[in-house]
Amino acid sequence: MDAVATAYLGGAVALIAGVAFVWLLYRSLDGSPHQSALAPLAIIPVFAGLSYVGMAYDIGTVIVNGNEIVGLRYIDWLVTTPILVGYVGYAAGASRRSIIGVMVADALMIAVGAGAVVTDGTLKWALFGVSSIFHLSLFAYLYVIFPRVVPDVPEQIGLFNLLKNHIGLLWLAYPLVWLFGPAGIGEATAAGVALTYVFLDVLAKVPYVYFFYARRRVFMHSGSSPAPEQATVEATAAD
Repeated sequence: MDAVATAYLGGAVALIAGVAFVWLLYRSLDGSPHQSALAPLAIIPVFAGLSYVGMAYDIGTVIVNGNEIVGLRYIDWLVTTPILVGYVGYAAGASRRSIIGVMVADALMIAVGAGAVVTDGTLKWALFGVSSIFHLSLFAYLYVIFPRVVPDVPEQIGLFNLLKNHIGLLWLAYPLVWLFGPAGIGEATAAGVALTYVFLDVLAKVPYVYFFYARRRVFMHSGSSPAPEQATVEATAAD
């Protein structure tokens, strides 16, 4: 097994910690109206971990138009990253409409970015540009729209800012890695890009779910914000 496959399996093992944090969060919120709404957080480390196991054995890696695409990587991102940004909106107490909006922007960013991987020439860079526009719209939700609705509750403001900056700062790296990798200008190797993505994914997802557990007091009381009837990511995911 080569270094990349070993790193994929290592990433899958590391994501088990994220599953444990969600389980601890769920148990600690017994009796809280937020308990069921926060349960889908488990999808993030579980789906990502299973995807990395598949990637370690080259499942879903295909050649399209002469370009290699690690299919499970993009499927993982398409499933997990909208949930990541959606729960930032939930922590802010945002409306269901805003949460759906940021999740759709994220999903389109990933889908169009995948299209850029399997195309060439002008179309590749046009799709990269469109994906970047969706990325910017995602930042507009995180740094402009959501901050306007966060209640003046110190604990809630703290959790929202922590999640917002964790996602916002880390995700600046992803398009840069893509740009310098084989899909972009080719200055980095496929192995180097793969190893970097493993590091970024684990760093993005395990601390993220830990932050919910560490700041769980925000969700412990029925009268606390965010109000589950106002912003339920579980419901938006089912729509």
